[in-house]
Amino acid sequence: MKKVPLLALALVAFTVSGCAQGTTNAPLAVPPPDGMLRTDGCATHTSPPAMTIDGTPQPANQNDLAALAGRVQPYADAHFADVYTGLELRSETDRIRVYRKPSAAFDAWIVKEFARDCVEVVDTAHNQRELQALADRISADMAYWQAQRLPINSVGASIDGTVNVGTTEVDRARRELPQRYGTDIAIVVVFQGPIMPA
Repeated sequence: MKKVPLLALALVAFTVSGCAQGTTNAPLAVPPPDGMLRTDGCATHTSPPAMTIDGTPQPANQNDLAALAGRVQPYADAHFADVYTGLELRSETDRIRVYRKPSAAFDAWIVKEFARDCVEVVDTAHNQRELQALADRISADMAYWQAQRLPINSVGASIDGTVNVGTTEVDRARRELPQRYGTDIAIVVVFQGPIMPA
């Protein structure tokens, strides 16, 4: 599974933001028992054989999945910023997985426009704009946290609806970050040392 790097989520093409929601009259697919909505194309999509580039195995479907993600991006950017969180390429199962706040209009668009492709749709609690706003707020406070001897070495919005923070003071950060920023958006703290310039 290839996930978008946490530190790049605000910039990569596969996590987007925009303004108003769109509408469509397409019927909704019925989610399976696991609660994940899938387009009809998922019934037949499987991962093709891997190819090799300079001796390194690479998924043969990488370019096709990137193109599919590129088809999702512009419309989600323009019409579904209130619900859209991001997406990831899942090469091993020949599909993309889209994360969004529950939205019948968004789901109807996906089911109609991508019926021949395999797109999975997963619930999240927050859209990308909300996540990025919190990530930006934490980033702006880095000097404050440094003065508290709690260095913030990385911050990034995650496609799963959380904000990820890297620090060497994991236990303190898990206690003190929610005290300052609240608990509406989950802050996932992981160990990470200082990032050295290239």
